[in-house]
Amino acid sequence: MTPDAISAAEVSKGVEAFNSVYGEMDKALWRISQAARDGLLGRQESPAVGTLVWTIKSWWGVQGVRREVAQITAQALLAEEWTGELFEAVLASGPDAERFACLRVSRLVDEMVARGAGRREFSFASKTLHWLMPWRVPVYDSFVRKSVGVPTTWGHEDAYRQIVSRQLVAAEALVTGPTGWAGDVEPKSPLRALDKYLWWVGGGSTSQATLVKDPWSVVYRLGLRPE
Repeated sequence: MTPDAISAAEVSKGVEAFNSVYGEMDKALWRISQAARDGLLGRQESPAVGTLVWTIKSWWGVQGVRREVAQITAQALLAEEWTGELFEAVLASGPDAERFACLRVSRLVDEMVARGAGRREFSFASKTLHWLMPWRVPVYDSFVRKSVGVPTTWGHEDAYRQIVSRQLVAAEALVTGPTGWAGDVEPKSPLRALDKYLWWVGGGSTSQATLVKDPWSVVYRLGLRPE
């Protein structure tokens, strides 16, 4: 994928196809993400933070991540600095935005390893941070990597940097054109829409991804209600 080779119509079609299958899961996960903010801002253990991390792992098939690694990830998130501004629905752009996303994911990976995670879980870290900051952090996984055209020989850090660079440029180009291509499922961020599209065309349309029949049950167990 090159930034000038992707159209709003293509993204819209991929987003619509994704939402028709996984839309309710996205809505429920976003509700959990919103509930996790208070714990992160206060650096306090929160059921919502732990549930968010484990739900991302369970629903989106992050291979090799054990439950204890998910617990380590939740703890590592609390060691980060959080401000309300990071959760705002504003697309970050430019070199500073690229540096922020890459640094934030790398830093979470390092913190996870320091706490005993073992492997450097770039995909899991990027997905977790994406769901907390979908306007700032793109997702890294094999389908997205394939769609973007990053060689499989590249290391995770270099590969993710290239994905971030290309997605931010593509997102900036898309927001200057027709609206509506991000779909009607929250979070309606350009990077979330691009992730849906890239995942879908990169292999997600024929994958065996988990389809959760009652995604809202996780929300209700936290004592939450849809907003």
